[in-house]
Amino acid sequence: MDPLVNPTLSSLKGQQTKKERKLKYADLAVQGTNNSSIASKRSVEAIYLSKLGVNQSINEDGESSEYFKYFVPKLVNRSPCINRGYWLRLHAIRSRLESIRKATEKQILVINLGCGFDPLAFELLDKLNKDSRPFTEKFSFLDIDYSDLLKNKVQIIKQTSTLSQIVNLPTDLIDGADTITCERYYTRPCDLNCTGDYEKLLLHSQDLPQLNDPNVVKVFIAEVSLAYMKADLSDEIISISSHLPNAHFVMLEQLIEQGPYEPFSKQMLKHFKKNDSPLQSVTTYNTIDSQRLRFEKYGFKNVNVGNMLHLWNAISKETRETIEKIQPFDELEEFHLFCHHYMLCHATNDTDFIFTPGYKFKITQTESIDEDKELSATFEPLGLDLKRSFGSGYVNMDGNMTYHGGCNPNRVNETLLLTEQFTKFNVLDKSGPIPPVRTCHTFCQIGTGTSVIIGGRNAPHRPYKDTWLYDSEHNKWSQGNDLPETRFRHCTVSIGQGKLLVFGGVTTGQPFMIYDSKKDTYDTVSVAEDSDFSPSNLVSACMSYNENIDVGYLIGGLDIDTNIVSDTLYTFSLEENKITLQKVVSHPLLSRYGAKCSYISSNKIVVVGGTSPDILFSNKTNILIVELETHNISSLVIPSNIWEENHKLCLVGFELQQLPDMQFIIVGGGATCYGFGAISNESLLLTLQPSIL
Repeated sequence: MDPLVNPTLSSLKGQQTKKERKLKYADLAVQGTNNSSIASKRSVEAIYLSKLGVNQSINEDGESSEYFKYFVPKLVNRSPCINRGYWLRLHAIRSRLESIRKATEKQILVINLGCGFDPLAFELLDKLNKDSRPFTEKFSFLDIDYSDLLKNKVQIIKQTSTLSQIVNLPTDLIDGADTITCERYYTRPCDLNCTGDYEKLLLHSQDLPQLNDPNVVKVFIAEVSLAYMKADLSDEIISISSHLPNAHFVMLEQLIEQGPYEPFSKQMLKHFKKNDSPLQSVTTYNTIDSQRLRFEKYGFKNVNVGNMLHLWNAISKETRETIEKIQPFDELEEFHLFCHHYMLCHATNDTDFIFTPGYKFKITQTESIDEDKELSATFEPLGLDLKRSFGSGYVNMDGNMTYHGGCNPNRVNETLLLTEQFTKFNVLDKSGPIPPVRTCHTFCQIGTGTSVIIGGRNAPHRPYKDTWLYDSEHNKWSQGNDLPETRFRHCTVSIGQGKLLVFGGVTTGQPFMIYDSKKDTYDTVSVAEDSDFSPSNLVSACMSYNENIDVGYLIGGLDIDTNIVSDTLYTFSLEENKITLQKVVSHPLLSRYGAKCSYISSNKIVVVGGTSPDILFSNKTNILIVELETHNISSLVIPSNIWEENHKLCLVGFELQQLPDMQFIIVGGGATCYGFGAISNESLLLTLQPSIL
């Protein structure tokens, strides 16, 4: 069976009239989302779980038991970001069940709402699985879903001896059955949109006495199943479930915390609508706080809710490091965006239940900032979509931009020349030696006709340490001396006299270096002892330098040692090969990974884009103006005609360059939005008015 083919839809062919099929289409489209989800989880099962030592066999043969493979016989390898996201989803549910198991000696019944082909019951009831030992005699499972889907699931179980043996499936089960009753595993058909049927099943079942037994803990799981329902109907499901004694409700579903026009949210909503399975309750409960209030209102007074980044940060450092090694992954911005758009809620009507301390989510409160009410800037879309991310460029003396490399999504080594005020581009001819394909490098001008590429990477595990000099007049490349160590996701600024200051990135080298283009050498820069600079290195920070006053600023970036994205703005000055850094201001909105910044006067800088582990940026927080003397931080609000109507806006992996007359050009950028498709950024001309100075 192809994992991307809906078996329920396929099973209806020839069995129903066209009118009957049309009536069921909406429900079947929702059921179809099951297939993509389990195919992704199968990818995680094949790539991650054995290397993490999960589901080890009791036979001590080092093999990991697999369960999704029975429902997805055709393995589809997903991208690193999707794999990590789905591993986190699997961990979300498993970790909640683990915390409930440890908190009680009672029997536990797991009710999987909209179960799809999820094999969770088989994984935790498998006595040949070493990791399942604490569950096999304590847990029972009730799978609830549409009748047609359960018929397919039951048929697969019946035809797979391994699955049948795990639950002791009755041998006399008839073909086409949607209801089975085993010692610890049950299936019951129910269209959750028919809340009356759900209430009857839950509160009045004669053959499932565990449901109303106060000595049995009930755990409802809704992993992206209620999201497709209208809000009032999903509210009823939650409310009805809360009537059972000693009940927990674990929900994992989408969030649109900054509304439907935030770029990732817009793409996500578009994806599900296109697939005829629109997200419905997400617009009513679009924030973490609204979900908390929702569960409190409908009977679950004890609530712990956060987004998936809260969950990721609760995982041990050792586990995170192991996952990093399994599949090298550099698209942290895309992971941030995914995590901000999914929430995990664990609610219970047991007011004495104590949530696992490490997983008791603390929500970041964003400090208020001044919004630019009078809009002292204009935003002009230029209609140019480079479809390039994580390349680098500079504005030359002719007022055009030279841009090199990046990905679209494959890494390229093309050099582009953007002309006619950045509305058109040409791909320059490749002649002679040229830099290999790369991304996450820097490309800076050091003279009238010379510019330099420093570092970058091919794949995340294939970093570069090379240096390339570009003669723009003759369109020729020549290779300079290498960096001492490989380096990518660093930042580079011109400090005059043909020298470039290089900072940070993924490297084993020193944090700061100076490249002297006249000597073609790299020199280490030492940090002055009286500096107020805690991290030794930062990845994907942003840096700006004002040659007129010989002062620079450094913002954001990830400290790999602590897994914390810096929220501090530092000022720095250079004297020979020594740098002195001083803290200016810290603020949650300065905690940025992959942002860009630039001076707009000797006292103000503009900070644009990037992502944050704590905050999903909106049209009010994407672009900031920082006043360096007063430390005042204000927002340059992106107007609605740009934010809402221009779908090509994603301030990730872009290039920002300053032009004359207080203008800035934003070029390139974009992101792959989990499994919802890619978005690219349309070039934008930002003009600041004199009143902002």
